[in-house]
Amino acid sequence: MTYRALLCDLDGVVYRGATACEGAVEGLSAARAAGLPILFLTNNAARLPGEVAGHLRALGVEAHTDEVLNSSQVAAGYLRRHHPVPAGRYVLPVGGPGVTAALDEQGIPVVEPSEVLRRGGSEIVAAVVQGYGAAVGWAELAEATYAVASGAYWVATNTDATLPTERGQAPGNGSLVAAVAHATGRQPDLVTGKPHAPAFEIALQRLGLPPEDVLMIGDRLDTDIEGARRAGLGTALVLTGVHGHADVEAAQRAQQPDHVVRTIPDLAGHWAA
Repeated sequence: MTYRALLCDLDGVVYRGATACEGAVEGLSAARAAGLPILFLTNNAARLPGEVAGHLRALGVEAHTDEVLNSSQVAAGYLRRHHPVPAGRYVLPVGGPGVTAALDEQGIPVVEPSEVLRRGGSEIVAAVVQGYGAAVGWAELAEATYAVASGAYWVATNTDATLPTERGQAPGNGSLVAAVAHATGRQPDLVTGKPHAPAFEIALQRLGLPPEDVLMIGDRLDTDIEGARRAGLGTALVLTGVHGHADVEAAQRAQQPDHVVRTIPDLAGHWAA
């Protein structure tokens, strides 16, 4: 099977923090040379797409801002189309700068956690968008908890429990979402990142190709692989991140990848000419 475009996860696939994953630079360069469009799809909602593209370029990976799609952008687009904010109310962003920026891009009014009490309290919050941010602390989680408990529509950009770093697995957005869920007794009303459908729908729209022509490269069976399979994409698990051979052997059918490779260059035989 050959593919005409790549949908590529970042953490654990292209890099771990400031370090490129083995084979990532060479493999993506080979795909570019073969003429394949590449869209980087990440559940990490903390950073701006331009910052992500700059990070990739610093590692030696060709990347442009419009080739980065994060779960904050997916969440903001969904809210604008399907859950508009009533006049006089706001969306509370909880996470890194990428969350607020994605809402701003869609013209959605926001109220930062530090401003909620001064501007009227949790009743002004129509929705909460919670994405990963390294600087998120108790105060931000508390404001999210107050708003969710007051009935705000709650969107989690993703529920990944961990985030790969140079030192190992650190708490991801799913761990922070779990804190709010435990405090409120609720679960998010919507999750937009992988493995959920909105992320793949918007990604395919950006690429302008049918799902069977696109290969999703990821390191997580439960997000990258399961979500892409459900959306009809080809799937490849690279062994530079979270899951390995033992996980594949133990996985249910819905999480079985089409290809399992050590690094991205091992997929070169599947690029369409």
